[in-house]
Amino acid sequence: MGLSQNFEVEMNAQELLDKAVEVLISKVGVTNELTKLLVEYSIDKSDDDKSWDISLDLLEFSKILLKEEDVFHFRKLSDKTLHDFKSLQIKLAKHRKDLLARMKSIGEQALQIISNEHLEFTVFNRSMLPNHFLSLVNKTDRTKFFDQSVLKKRIDENELLSKTKPKNTLLTAEKILPALLKLYSDSELLYQKLIQTKLILQSIIPLAVLNHINKELNTIKEDNNIRLNAEFNQIISDHIQDQPAPFIYERIGQKFMHFFIDEMQDTSVLQWENLIPLIGNSLAQENTSLLLVGDAKQAIYRWRGGKASQFIELGLAHKGAKNPFLTEKKIKELLINYRSFSEIIKFNNSFFKHVSKFLQNTSYSNLFLKNSHQKENELKGGSVSISFLEKLEHKEDNELKYAKRVHRTIQQLPPETSLGSVCVLVRKRKEGVIIANYLSENDLEIVSSETLLLSNSKKVNFIINFLKYTLQPNDKESLLEVLYFLHGHLKISIEKHLFFTYFIHLEYRNALELLKKYNCDFDIISFHHSPLYEKIEQIIRSFHLQNTTDAYVQFFLDEILAKQIKEASIQDFLDFWEQKKESLSIVTSENPNAIKIMTIHKSKGLEFPIVIFPCDLNIYKDMNPKVWLENYSDNFPNMMVSLNKEIQYINDSGKEIYDQWRAELELD
Repeated sequence: MGLSQNFEVEMNAQELLDKAVEVLISKVGVTNELTKLLVEYSIDKSDDDKSWDISLDLLEFSKILLKEEDVFHFRKLSDKTLHDFKSLQIKLAKHRKDLLARMKSIGEQALQIISNEHLEFTVFNRSMLPNHFLSLVNKTDRTKFFDQSVLKKRIDENELLSKTKPKNTLLTAEKILPALLKLYSDSELLYQKLIQTKLILQSIIPLAVLNHINKELNTIKEDNNIRLNAEFNQIISDHIQDQPAPFIYERIGQKFMHFFIDEMQDTSVLQWENLIPLIGNSLAQENTSLLLVGDAKQAIYRWRGGKASQFIELGLAHKGAKNPFLTEKKIKELLINYRSFSEIIKFNNSFFKHVSKFLQNTSYSNLFLKNSHQKENELKGGSVSISFLEKLEHKEDNELKYAKRVHRTIQQLPPETSLGSVCVLVRKRKEGVIIANYLSENDLEIVSSETLLLSNSKKVNFIINFLKYTLQPNDKESLLEVLYFLHGHLKISIEKHLFFTYFIHLEYRNALELLKKYNCDFDIISFHHSPLYEKIEQIIRSFHLQNTTDAYVQFFLDEILAKQIKEASIQDFLDFWEQKKESLSIVTSENPNAIKIMTIHKSKGLEFPIVIFPCDLNIYKDMNPKVWLENYSDNFPNMMVSLNKEIQYINDSGKEIYDQWRAELELD
């Protein structure tokens, strides 16, 4: 593959990304063009009411660079400079201004046509058509089109004129209607261009920043002779796509006659394309085989490149269905569910059939309607129950209602039930943390690695912020975090912002002295003369962090002892924390009677006698989804934009992207 003999494989891609972001930020104030770009990015974030501090945002955002489907597009931008992005931004800003001016002009022309005929707006059905043109004149960029407005429907139904006006007035209105509809159609086309321009303008600075991080990442890899484990599918693809299969086998030094791929629905497109030439070459000979096993209904790794539709197409039996090989395929469905009890199977069969009616995508709908019925085995019994919870007004009460229901459900289990047979499934870590905390507070033992990260604890984060504040008394951000926690933790009655105001301008010692008023007796002198472990114990005592048992705080203390850093300085410990906070978690209980808490992704392939799934689901909610608009321009063939409702208004391709995204979220 053209790699040097002594290259190293880096499994932790995030660590390299962090370095790339650090290098980028270190150039602020040194490289003029880059500094301007990052300042502009910060201001954009502030304008969206987000934190201006871009470092954390960049770390999160830069993960896109590791996704297989995005790498291909970033390669096409590899030769683009910051100047190229800036030139495009200026050009698009001018184009946007021009589009708005043309839309306003259309509005003025239409209103003039209506005025020339001395017609009132009420001649038109609910004044909708003239109001549209009036909106184009007065608030051009906020005018609604397509399904955002009832007007489009009235145009399609040809119901644009009022039925209660005199006949001669309606005849006059009918005479000018074709001209008005032509102007409406023109404004619609301009609106489509405006949306595309707006989406690209919003994305151009983040994309320029990402492209720069990608260059820094490649420099780090080259300088250190490192290759990321995550990029090998792409490297392999680059080297085999134009090569005959015998060449590949020759390089591997081994020929494989039988292939078995499990969990095929979660296999990425690139992985599959890399395997096709090898498998195809083998299948052309005798005594060879390929066995693909999977279930598109269990696809949960789309975020990692898995594509269920790839497996669905391979599994279709009709003539002309996809088959990348010359060998004839045989499809075998596993009709019997050997794992579950009869009541679970009955529930699944009826639920899948019912839910299939709501899926927009026909192949996904058929998957649940025609390919999901399972036969029972000899395991009879089991139980499924669904309960719905009312939304509560208070945010904290609303978050806690699921944890309370889980606790009540566990309490209602038969007395002989072993709690070790119970698994609580959650979609996100945050949900698991709330449930884990509540069950721990109610003296139930739990087992979880991912939901019980110490960094998820508000109390642990308070200790970290307090340590930062004692180290840097001018660090007002850490002080604000400390005050924010204490206001809720101590149930302080004063209005939150007023409470902050009392402290924020005080000198360090005065601020700690004032906290004594709220029963927080913190001894500064004793604190500074104590070893690290005792410092943290003093914080816990002074701010009443252990009034109720808290597993996070206890394990946080254990971590300090276990790592032999109890004598370390505060700064040493904070550095250690920054490096390890994503992996430090509550040690899982050895108690076989402990309740398991897992995310859906971690629990895949496992089975439990009792499963509780508390969920607050909006299936169309997605975390900052992005999509690439292809063939945008000669200079910029691909542009990454936010995937939201507006993208469907650009053109037919945009509508297809939007519908596909919605369909994939439904399948997820």
